Amino acid sequence: MAKTSKAASAVRTVKVAHDLRIAAAAAAFGELRAAAKAREPRIVLDAREVEKVDAAGLQALLAGRRALEGAGKTVTWSGCSAQLKSAAGLLGLAQPLGIDQ
Repeated sequence: MAKTSKAASAVRTVKVAHDLRIAAAAAAFGELRAAAKAREPRIVLDAREVEKVDAAGLQALLAGRRALEGAGKTVTWSGCSAQLKSAAGLLGLAQPLGIDQ
């Protein structure tokens, strides 16, 4: 994951790093878990720049999304790269992640 920014006081945008493979999975999950503890009720995931992704990265996103939802956050996507959509679709995770195909 890259930087987390606040677009408005009620929204937090989390920018997903361009490389979302196993080496970055723990950091990605940690960033989403931190957002779950934030005061903003709405979390927007920006994954437009994701170029590389593997199963571990997708698992981190899914676990992070579940942590966010478990904390009562509303999670939406502001963008999703073709690589992320394709990988999620291949593993049957597009729907659980809330990624439109």
